[in-house]
Amino acid sequence: MNALPAPIRIGDRTFSWGSRTYVMGIVNVTPDSFSGDGVLAVDAAAAQARQMEAEGADLIDVGGESTRPQTWSGPGLAAEAELARILPVLEALRGLVSIPISIDTYKASVAEVAVRAGAALVNDVWGLQRDPDMAATVAALGVPVVIMHNQKGTEYRELITDITVALREAMHRAVAAGVDEDRIMVDPGIGFGKTREHNLEIVQRLSELRVLGRPILIGPSRKSFIGKTLNTTVDDRLEGTAAAVALSIAGGADLVRVHDVRAMVRVARMTDAIVRRRSVRVYLALGSNLGDRAQFLARAREGLAGAGIRLVRASREADTAPLGVTEQPRFLNQVLEVETSLAPPALLTAIKQLETDLGRMARTRWGPREIDIDILLYGSDVVQDGALQIPHPELPNRRFLLELLAELDPQLVHPVTGETVTAMLQRVPAA
Repeated sequence: MNALPAPIRIGDRTFSWGSRTYVMGIVNVTPDSFSGDGVLAVDAAAAQARQMEAEGADLIDVGGESTRPQTWSGPGLAAEAELARILPVLEALRGLVSIPISIDTYKASVAEVAVRAGAALVNDVWGLQRDPDMAATVAALGVPVVIMHNQKGTEYRELITDITVALREAMHRAVAAGVDEDRIMVDPGIGFGKTREHNLEIVQRLSELRVLGRPILIGPSRKSFIGKTLNTTVDDRLEGTAAAVALSIAGGADLVRVHDVRAMVRVARMTDAIVRRRSVRVYLALGSNLGDRAQFLARAREGLAGAGIRLVRASREADTAPLGVTEQPRFLNQVLEVETSLAPPALLTAIKQLETDLGRMARTRWGPREIDIDILLYGSDVVQDGALQIPHPELPNRRFLLELLAELDPQLVHPVTGETVTAMLQRVPAA
């Protein structure tokens, strides 16, 4: 199933994956940042974060330990020293910026104190490997986490396969420790345990990581693979970063971690305009009461991508009694939240063609059918055009549809009546 990850709540912001690319600004509270932009003065770090917010950043990632290669092989910075750097900055940012703050650390003790001080996301460059307490700490804190691929050495059997396997194993460790899978993001780890060629290949093949079903963060900003490719110093890698960011977005990146926020926000917006186009959130109803009902629903979900429709979330499958013509088998129903750039008439044509492709036969209206796909809601649009009626005219009266819709978004508003799904459910008696 080519589903989009469910939205994630980070701090007081909701990140709806697939709608656009989000930008994470980097604030390095270190004297030895590889990028040359590290700051130790609290006022300077706070000003940097505030400027990034003004330039369009969606999050700020605060880190107190450099991960430059020449310092990465040792024991690392002591937790006390790391906290001495970041805590004053986190305290200064509280109330100064309105966007969520991420803490860039692999130490459980640092993550715990940072979250208590206001951080809303843990970004672990060692993918929950280096500190055995990190997974359980993240679970107890109840915050989202970025799991980055990292390893000692640059040996791989098959690069993307090995990264995928390692990230999946890290996800399993997180879930086993109590982390909600819907709160996990993954990062292929550009520049960590990779050669220049590996980093180029990751950008080229980033879409293959979609198999993990999680939002993808990528951080190519000012990295050495750009400098080696263009023969430029770390302060002269803006164009190379822009190219890597644009191609990463085209390959499926949901979040980009960057130093040059103003420029990369523009790159992201332009790339989104090309690769995402205008998408609308739509709710579809699936129904089947002939043959292998579950298989028909599964094939309908799988067929959406080929029709220009991206699956975001799916409700449970519900067994229901038939309506209208009652002398027929029971139905298996499901409601889908999808995104599409198709206009309503084109969407109707696409789903009717999908029904035909799946083997639906012409029969009596309200009669049995192999597969039925209905448009319940199309954003906040109202369409009254012959056979095309949006919102679905029977939606407020069909309890089973409202119950399934409520699983996806109980506060969804009917564009005609102004009622929420919850309010409509309260009016419709139980069977």
